[in-house]
Amino acid sequence: MGKLSQKEIADLKREKTELEQKRTELKVKCKNHRDMSVEDLNGVTENLRTVSTRLDEIDEQLAGQDLNKREVSSFMQDKLGKEINQENYRSTTQYRDAFYRSFLAGKVSESDAEIMSFGKRAVSNGNGDGVASGADYLVPQTTLNKVYSIIKQYGRLYSAITKFGFTGDVALPIGTAKAPTDNGDGTTTLSFDFTEVKISQQAVVATIVVKNLLLRNSIPAFEQYLSMEIGKYIGLLLESYVLNGSLSTSTFEGIITALKVAPSAAKTYSTLDWAKIAEIMSNVESPYGDNASWVMKRSTFFKKFFALTDSAGKPIVAVTPLIQGQPGQDNYGTASPYLIAGQPVIFTSQMPDEDSILYGDLTTYVVNESESFVIESNTSEMFSQDKTVWRGKVYSGGKSLFAKDTFTYYSYSAS
Repeated sequence: MGKLSQKEIADLKREKTELEQKRTELKVKCKNHRDMSVEDLNGVTENLRTVSTRLDEIDEQLAGQDLNKREVSSFMQDKLGKEINQENYRSTTQYRDAFYRSFLAGKVSESDAEIMSFGKRAVSNGNGDGVASGADYLVPQTTLNKVYSIIKQYGRLYSAITKFGFTGDVALPIGTAKAPTDNGDGTTTLSFDFTEVKISQQAVVATIVVKNLLLRNSIPAFEQYLSMEIGKYIGLLLESYVLNGSLSTSTFEGIITALKVAPSAAKTYSTLDWAKIAEIMSNVESPYGDNASWVMKRSTFFKKFFALTDSAGKPIVAVTPLIQGQPGQDNYGTASPYLIAGQPVIFTSQMPDEDSILYGDLTTYVVNESESFVIESNTSEMFSQDKTVWRGKVYSGGKSLFAKDTFTYYSYSAS
């Protein structure tokens, strides 16, 4: 038997511990065989024999690995001396540094091979049968956290919608309430229609070009820079897709695009006052209106809304502290602290029309986003300029389930 890697030894030791526990449980069952049928006893005995055989195989594989000397020090450890294993490797600086060193060198070095083996993708297609994953190794957890933090910052609207993490394209049964049936005895029966909604995914890609001189700096600094740039562009792109995605050419159905489809539900306004705000809010029925948010550009809010008063002369805008969980905050505490008539405001730069207003229930927009974020690099594309092309991508797609029932859209018209 050749020398095993630290990871292989760790996996065998983990399996051995689990099997020894299972063997103990089976022995207890055999000891209490009076409470078992002959058939059940034979099954337990066979399981016990199988477990014992596998334990013998593991002991044979571990034999000659000099475990006594390697017990404490041989396994990979993080900076605090904790063993690096299949469950925690992605959060370690060792894996993060090896990941980026491999990208910068264009190959995995012998010294990094062992820890990089933890992150090797089991399959080359990480998104069902639709889109190839494109990268051989899983992205470090620190990079993921940084990227998604920036996506939330630049895509606050995207952060507030409903997201699932199914692999590949999915068809979801979505229920809508019908009129209840009067049973004639003082009771009513609720009724629902279920529609199968298909959500397909596409690769949402952010590409940046980095001077190779920058790559010679520290890995943590480069990771921060790369995460910031990739997260920013993907966040803005996802935001635009949710609002403006094409019905015919994209896997994203834009909310505003769906509202404008004939017969169009889009409206216009020329002046904005308390009565017009009441009209906008009345266009979305319960329960969607009860859970509605205002969506607009930041400039629109301060030009059109901030100074407005209600019929009693009181400001219609309230300002709440930036505390996560309070009104005006999304799940990540990144929404603005402003409320219009008691309902939160979300700013986005991706509104298609100047001074336009979207109002409705953002949770009715459903996205299926793959959890397998990918980072790739290409050193040959801009080799002559001594630059490297870096690409980050996530697979996602979404649609508004009942756009004309759950949203209303007003664009500004001077006339």
